[in-house]
Amino acid sequence: MSSIYRKISLLFFGGMTNKNIESFRPLEPHIRNANMKILLKTWVSMLFFSAAIAFIASFTAIYVLLSYVFRVEFYIYIFSVIFFPVLVAALVFISFYLYPVQMERSRQKSIENNLPFAITHMAAISSSGIPTEFMFELLTGFKEYGEITQDAKLIMRNIKTFGMSSVDAMKEVADRTPSQAFREVLLGIVTTTESGGNMIEYLHGMAEKALFDYRIKREKYLKTLSTYADIYTALLVAAPLMMLSMLASMSIIGGSVMGLTIEELILLMTWVLLPVMNTGFLVFIHVTYPGV
Repeated sequence: MSSIYRKISLLFFGGMTNKNIESFRPLEPHIRNANMKILLKTWVSMLFFSAAIAFIASFTAIYVLLSYVFRVEFYIYIFSVIFFPVLVAALVFISFYLYPVQMERSRQKSIENNLPFAITHMAAISSSGIPTEFMFELLTGFKEYGEITQDAKLIMRNIKTFGMSSVDAMKEVADRTPSQAFREVLLGIVTTTESGGNMIEYLHGMAEKALFDYRIKREKYLKTLSTYADIYTALLVAAPLMMLSMLASMSIIGGSVMGLTIEELILLMTWVLLPVMNTGFLVFIHVTYPGV
């Protein structure tokens, strides 16, 4: 979001946000863990401002359409003018509220998917005997590691810009990472550094463990995907074919179902129900995909 939008949001809704800020306090850790680089007050002000804009825009659009373009019954007109803008504003409000949570989960997934390979790389770098902070500095040049690269940049920022020690820099990033596995790795590096332990041995051990967990996740997901395939075949291939065959037979006899003719039911199933169900299944697969 642009700084102008943030300033306008704070100008119009800063006072309202201050009165209700405690109700949105649970969002604060999600915003921090998502690395959104924005204050809770600013985000909540933008939430209120965006919901207000959505309400005004949708109210204007529905009023113009129903007043000058379409002619509808009076009770439908009143219901639409009141209900539709409230619905749009509520959807915008919920979207803004859930966005930090979704960003946090996205970061967590990126970190955990790339963690086995990043740790293996870190173990290889550590084998050369270079200090820990240079190990993270080398990681910043690899975009392939996704959010781990961003966290490595945060560690180096803490060291170079804020003058923190490598141990304190890693602790600070460990406190804000959404991945429990990566937090354990960072704190393990901190403990090994402070106790004078064998960093190479520790990282090689963690790399083996991470790769083992990665393989287990892949195997579990493949088994789950096989179950999804069976469900898809039963619900979205076999069942619709049987239903269409039955409706085709009923069309010879004639009649209607719930006020719809057989031909209308066939069109509804072919052009609406099946595409919606298939799209929903694809969205479900995308959401549950672990990215491994």
